[in-house]
Amino acid sequence: MEDVLKATDIVVEIASQLCTRDYLSFRQVNREVYYEHLSEANDTRVWVKKLRTLGLLESEIVENNNETHVDAVHIFSDITTFTAVSAKTIYSQFYQQFQGFLEKLYRGDSNGFFPPCYSDALSQACIIDGLYKYIPAEAKDPSQCRKATENLGILREVFVNTAIKEMDLAYESKDYDTVAEFVSVLSKCHEENTAVDMFKSRNEFATEVTLPETFFDPISHELEKTQLEAALHKISSFFNSKIELADKIFGETHPVTVAYAESIIANNIIEYFETQLTSSTDGSVATIVSMPTIYRAFHQQVVDRLSSSRNAGLRFKNMFIEFLDLYFEPKILAYLDVCVDKFGVKVEQMFVNFQKENSLKEQQQNARIYQSLRDKTSNQQLIDEKNNFLTSFTKIFKISNNAKAEEEQELQMTYNLNVMNLSLNNIQVLVSLDLCYKVVQSCKDCIEDMRTFLRIKNIEEIVKFKCREIFKILVSCLSKDHFKPGFDKAIALLDQYDPNKMKNVQLELDTTDSHVEPLIKFTELINTGDIVLQMISIFYKNELVQIKIVEKNQDFLNDVVQSKKAFETMIDDYVANGLNVGINKLMDEVLFVFGTLQLPDDFNPDPRVLLNKEIKPSRAALKNVELLSNHCFLLTGATDKGTIDIFQQEIAERFFSEIVKNIKKNLISTDGAIFLICDLNYYYDFIAHTLKQKNIIPFFAGLKAVGQLFLVSGADSKELGKMICDLGRFQGVFTQEEIYEFVQRRTDWVKVRRDVEKVMYGLGVSDCSIM
Repeated sequence: MEDVLKATDIVVEIASQLCTRDYLSFRQVNREVYYEHLSEANDTRVWVKKLRTLGLLESEIVENNNETHVDAVHIFSDITTFTAVSAKTIYSQFYQQFQGFLEKLYRGDSNGFFPPCYSDALSQACIIDGLYKYIPAEAKDPSQCRKATENLGILREVFVNTAIKEMDLAYESKDYDTVAEFVSVLSKCHEENTAVDMFKSRNEFATEVTLPETFFDPISHELEKTQLEAALHKISSFFNSKIELADKIFGETHPVTVAYAESIIANNIIEYFETQLTSSTDGSVATIVSMPTIYRAFHQQVVDRLSSSRNAGLRFKNMFIEFLDLYFEPKILAYLDVCVDKFGVKVEQMFVNFQKENSLKEQQQNARIYQSLRDKTSNQQLIDEKNNFLTSFTKIFKISNNAKAEEEQELQMTYNLNVMNLSLNNIQVLVSLDLCYKVVQSCKDCIEDMRTFLRIKNIEEIVKFKCREIFKILVSCLSKDHFKPGFDKAIALLDQYDPNKMKNVQLELDTTDSHVEPLIKFTELINTGDIVLQMISIFYKNELVQIKIVEKNQDFLNDVVQSKKAFETMIDDYVANGLNVGINKLMDEVLFVFGTLQLPDDFNPDPRVLLNKEIKPSRAALKNVELLSNHCFLLTGATDKGTIDIFQQEIAERFFSEIVKNIKKNLISTDGAIFLICDLNYYYDFIAHTLKQKNIIPFFAGLKAVGQLFLVSGADSKELGKMICDLGRFQGVFTQEEIYEFVQRRTDWVKVRRDVEKVMYGLGVSDCSIM
């Protein structure tokens, strides 16, 4: 044994395993142990180790701890650090405060365990907590340590149960100040979960709050906002009262409110709303479509009115929203699916109903036409039979089969033409601007509702995707269910239109005018299409791009943009096709005017009436320019300038061709040339000063020069030949062969032909001028 005590490391190790009393005795074993092995440095090592076991931290800063100012309740909070120099002194303070309690635990003496000065529960809880730290540092004997710990555990269990009972009684009497005190007591005993569980059990949502059984009308399934507001008001009041109570009971020390709020949302609020919200993708009633309204109302009436919480901290409202979004997410996703499906069904049905209404109206109007024609035919038949009574008695009773067949055929033809007239007058209603507006507005409302959930980061991209799907459905339905059938029918009607037949039919129903102008009606349709395109463009920019549902810099990759462009292209194609048909019909009118109003003596007048003939444009010229004036500017304001220019240029070019044909069909005398020139000047003035299409002006300038071919006297046939060779005179519009064809319409062509051809084909190259 004496040899063992000669090794310093062994001595120090033995010393560190002893309780304070045994250590002090061991140090007195002999002078060598006291002065050599357990001298100041090694003695300090022993006390430092004990303090570290207590949980204190070694520091270089010397604390001025006055021993008349520490007690067993506050010592662990007052003394948290030590220096090597002060280690023995500081440990002695803990020894003085807790050793007496430890001795009682060794003896199992629980009666009068706490002296009168520690009569309050919180002080006792602090001492129990302190003993759990003190025992490992002081009770070095394993059996004694185990016994002390077991007895302390028994004491603690009794103490905690008593505290719980006292807290429960305080809850019962609503003495929340006392409840708060016992929360601190339990927390000191590391039983804060027990306090929290008791708080939850004493503040159950289902027990305290009775919500309306439903906030939807049981028959119509419409949202009853009064009932919803009542439910949300109760939810708001409940949360705010519990926030205030949690702050009072738990303060800022023990976080309860956040977990409690999440529990209520997950187990009560969401369950309640889930029973109210049903989803359906088959077109049947679905209360889930009210999800945006409910979500916004929840924010306005619950979230925005949440009281601030000291217990939950500054981020409480944000965390509350996160919980709400998390647990509502499945229903929100279901709503997004239902919303897209329902919008598609709704829009298709709107267009189907429109087609049905139009078809029914058309059938009714056609029936009226047919009945009116049938009545007139019957009346006329009776009149004819009455007039022929004396000459043909048998006609009263019988009409020949041939006569009946002819009457039926004439009736059918008249009926068809009347129906055609009515349909042409109704072209502009084949596409309904009002219906398109309603559909676009419905889409806007739908996307705005869906955008309610863009704030939820977890499903932000899903919301954007669904919004894009809604827009694609809008464009698709407008295209295939409304514009395509409307324009197809309009163009078919334009194509069937025959102005000559329409002029000879008696119209049975009142229309805006007796003469149908199909191009004017089609222009109204174009105007509708242009307005709808503008609506779509504005909608796309404001509702998708600005909100970043479609990324502006990446929109060329987006199928939404492709569908929008396809819609625009489709309308452009229909406009082009329709205008082409319309121009064809307009040229038919021009041709009809030339055929009926351009008289043979317009450009070949009788010399006897020449002195009395006023020099002015012919009736045909006046009528055709009037026709063009009425039609060339129809698109102004209805579509873009590029389309208008193409439209006007096409009409002008086609009109030019008809004028050329008309000149070639008429005989033109030298005396009549001035009247032809008057017409050509009239055409030129319209093109150059009214239509103002610069690309077309040279054509009509060339036509003006053509008039000069007929003004030249027959005696100057050689000069006429030179004019034919001078292609620059005609703006380069006509070839020599075409000019030659014009000259052949001179009334004196037989007389001048030889000289003209001799000049044309006999002149040298230097005699002809080509500019």
